[in-house]
Amino acid sequence: MGKAADLSEFDRGQIVMARRLGTSITETARLVGCSRSAVISIHAKWINDGDISSRRQGVGRPRVIKEKGRRRLSRLVKQNRSQTVDQLTAQYNADPSASVSEHTVQRTLLDMGLCSRRPTRVPLLTKRHRQLRLQWARKHRDWAMDEWKKVVWSDESRFIIHHVDGRFRVRRLPDEQLLPSCTAGHTQAGGGGIML
Repeated sequence: MGKAADLSEFDRGQIVMARRLGTSITETARLVGCSRSAVISIHAKWINDGDISSRRQGVGRPRVIKEKGRRRLSRLVKQNRSQTVDQLTAQYNADPSASVSEHTVQRTLLDMGLCSRRPTRVPLLTKRHRQLRLQWARKHRDWAMDEWKKVVWSDESRFIIHHVDGRFRVRRLPDEQLLPSCTAGHTQAGGGGIML
């Protein structure tokens, strides 16, 4: 005989419907193929809660880092994307009311989607570069198709003298890869480059 926890949502719905139509507990149990106690508990849950789901509430240990703590952890990450878990844990525990382990912080970061990833490599645009590009676009926005046909398009490649060696990582969400704080250019310590 099936237990209440083993029954599908369809079976649970059948139990509720059969009981609403006046079918006895024994007959409903035989019809669905479960125990009488399963019929009683599912029907009682529907009467009391209006719900027949099998999901158990409050299973497992409560979270050590609650919603407020998760927001605080997110702010700490955004202040410096390259911090390690032990650095973040130390900063989090600087609050007198907080005391969590590195393992808890790591698990919470992963649960929030703030994984440690390699920074996205993008060419660096200075404020001057952005101004020049905008000026160029405004100057050429009214060009006719014949004028554009005379233009030869080519690719640019930036060669950077000092760059990140690939071991550097930033903590970010998947959709934050192009934020300036999550790119390899943000993490460079000086150096120069040339665009060809």
